[in-house]
Amino acid sequence: MVSFLLGTGGDVYNNTVIVQDEESDILLNCLPTIPSATPFTLRMADGSAPPPDLNFTVDPKQGIVIRAPRPSHSGDYICCVPGNAAQQHSSVYQITIRKKVRVPPAVSVEVDECVRVIGEKLQLTCNATNPDHSFIIKWQHSNNQALLVDKTVKRSSDMVQMMSVLTLPQVNKSNSGNLTCITKNTAGNKTATVFLRITEKPYVSLKPLKPRGSNPTVELMEGETLDLRVEIDAYPTIQDGRWSTPPATNTSNYVETLSTIHRSYRQVASLSIKRIKAHERGWYSFNAQGANINATTHFKVHVYQKPSVMIEWRNGSLTCLASGYPALTIYWQQCEKINNICDRNTSSVELQYEQYTLQQHDEFQSHTVQSVLLTRLSNTTVKCEAKNIAGVGWCTISLPPLLYVSQPPPDVWTSQMFLTIITATSVIATMLFILLGVCVYRCKQTPKYEIRWKIIEVSDGNNYTYIDPTQLPYNPKWEFPRDRLTFGQVLGSGAFGKVVEATALGLEKDDHITQVAVKMLKSSALSEEKEALMCELKILSHLGSHANIVNLLGACTHGGPVLLITEFCSHGDLLNFLRRKAPLFINSVFHTHEFSNIYKNLTRNLTERHDQINSYMDMQPGQRSRDCTRGENSGGERDPSALNIDHLLRFSAHVAQGMNFLASKNCIHRDVAARNILVSDSLVAKICDFGLARDIMNDSNYVVRGNARLPVKWMSPESIFECLYTVQSDVWSYGVLLWEIFSLGRSPYPDVVVDARFYKMIRCGYHMSQPEFAPAEMYKIMKMCWNLEPTSRPTFNRIVQMIRTLLPENSEQQEYKNIQQELQQKFDSINCVTVKINETHRDKTPEEQRPLTHSNNYQLY
Repeated sequence: MVSFLLGTGGDVYNNTVIVQDEESDILLNCLPTIPSATPFTLRMADGSAPPPDLNFTVDPKQGIVIRAPRPSHSGDYICCVPGNAAQQHSSVYQITIRKKVRVPPAVSVEVDECVRVIGEKLQLTCNATNPDHSFIIKWQHSNNQALLVDKTVKRSSDMVQMMSVLTLPQVNKSNSGNLTCITKNTAGNKTATVFLRITEKPYVSLKPLKPRGSNPTVELMEGETLDLRVEIDAYPTIQDGRWSTPPATNTSNYVETLSTIHRSYRQVASLSIKRIKAHERGWYSFNAQGANINATTHFKVHVYQKPSVMIEWRNGSLTCLASGYPALTIYWQQCEKINNICDRNTSSVELQYEQYTLQQHDEFQSHTVQSVLLTRLSNTTVKCEAKNIAGVGWCTISLPPLLYVSQPPPDVWTSQMFLTIITATSVIATMLFILLGVCVYRCKQTPKYEIRWKIIEVSDGNNYTYIDPTQLPYNPKWEFPRDRLTFGQVLGSGAFGKVVEATALGLEKDDHITQVAVKMLKSSALSEEKEALMCELKILSHLGSHANIVNLLGACTHGGPVLLITEFCSHGDLLNFLRRKAPLFINSVFHTHEFSNIYKNLTRNLTERHDQINSYMDMQPGQRSRDCTRGENSGGERDPSALNIDHLLRFSAHVAQGMNFLASKNCIHRDVAARNILVSDSLVAKICDFGLARDIMNDSNYVVRGNARLPVKWMSPESIFECLYTVQSDVWSYGVLLWEIFSLGRSPYPDVVVDARFYKMIRCGYHMSQPEFAPAEMYKIMKMCWNLEPTSRPTFNRIVQMIRTLLPENSEQQEYKNIQQELQQKFDSINCVTVKINETHRDKTPEEQRPLTHSNNYQLY
């Protein structure tokens, strides 16, 4: 019978524990007592076969050698003789294969450099991770100083983390240098180093980064971006850092930042000015304040400006004045006869001239050069060109032919006749000049089309910058084939353009027809109007869509005139909608039999008044809107299509939501009024700018002020007197819009002429009293909007929240019933007033005829 002996001979095996590294051979010295007996092999302790990928060799004289085992081969093994009935085998080998560590431990420190004042305490933490505990971590100083270290070990599911904290209770000069954290295992070592600087006292040091150097000089062109950066090396960290700029710098147009460099105690201060102007050149400084220490660095900024050129008549000679930065040179050129273009590509000659530079007060002031043309010329075109490194500027002037009059014979021309001719010529010339001046003045007074909406780039109180809409990008995704548009009736027409109802094929889906409104210019439009319409397209695409904005759906900018495709609002503008629905609103309240006669008088009077005052033809309602008015009944029953207080509250909320959206996009409307609000088929109010299709020359709501026509009665005091338009000025106009809504379309400040007295009233704080149909809560909002201090007016977000509490689904039912009851009481109180007005309305103006509200009183708060 075969049995197994110990490799050293003698005893029977006991269980043997073997721990070996991955890929290291293992010798199981299980030797059979009879080497020439049946070959033996390796099995699992439970008798099963070993893993198929386990590689081993059997040697009766040496034992079993397992070649390059892996961690998956860990287990209990035995040596045995196969097929032996007695199943002779060795004792169990408990084999554990450790995974081979192939990379050094990971190591990290929090910073790469640090500073301490002599006597201060220093603590640095080093973190290291390794798959097992077989690694070390230690700190080492560059001058081999002994270091005090505290270690902490943590074990996670698959890694061992060791944290070593180095402590120097009181640093001194000898501690300055590199402190290195070293970790090591069988695969190698890794290090992380912290540079420690020891200083005798706190300090602040500034180093210009962009541009570099001591008191560096920056040169850039007007319109480019100025970018200044300073590295701050300070201990302790500075308490305050500020930039100083030239007095003329627009502080609302620049951005300051202060950030810490990654893994360092140092900081970087930066100043960025977009689209820098020529007058903003000069000295820029950064001042850092530390612990009783200040430091300052300076930048000399030169902003190069292309020359501006002007030609004047002085003492019978042509004088050219050119201004630019830096120094510039003037050249004169003469072209043949009268030409619109005079350059070096045409036949031209250089002329003789005298040139001298006017005195500069400082090095940053623009250079001004004056040049006098020495040659007397006629019937030609002269060009003055100024050039510097920033570019070229020029100005041209056409000189008419000189008139030479020969001396007539004494017997033909007398001195009296000659004097008569001279006098007549002078009178005719004077009249022509006067006529020319009148034509120029009228041309300048003619209003040009422009979109009232403005986008603010930077806003800081009353300091703000408008974005030039021509610089906004236009995304070609808005393009729509113009051959898929089918035009219908004209919805509105004005001095500059019109809005036409249309259908668009494939706007939403390939075969789907969408009803839209198309805005376009008239064929007589000038280039300024065409550019303004393109700016409106860019602004609408920039803003994006919103439920309470008349959204852009597409555009046609190629192959014909520019077309703006927008949502179609079937009920037209809110002003005319309120006036058409006023009888239904009255009916919704006067629905009882006792008020039936009063209601009949009101509706008859309102119909007559509507025919006389309907001057707003901006957006005519669609067919569905016209059909709605046919549902009015003269009986006592309530009309399901009637307008009620709920609708007025919802219109107010819709407009506030739309204006809140515009405010979030830094957009100022500048003409918030009921005429610029459209009503969709689902009675949703949407904000628009309908100035294109409005004849403001004949619209009494637009008053001449300066060389512009402005909606003065809707404008805030700061807009009227300071030409200042902000989101807060839109809030004022929104308050006037609320008055329009709750007076059912009356013109604000009725019976008040826009004159010096009106402006005095506005400046002194007068405003309109509560409309008859306005709940007390809504009138409170109006008065908040009319606060003389712009910053004290509510935001549109706040207005939305206040109105929502009044809507029935968002407030307690009792509160909503109180509003309805308050409105009913107001109708009861105007019973006798209505009868009186109806008796006398035929002798009054259309606004005075209206029986819906009392004459307005003006109150001062």
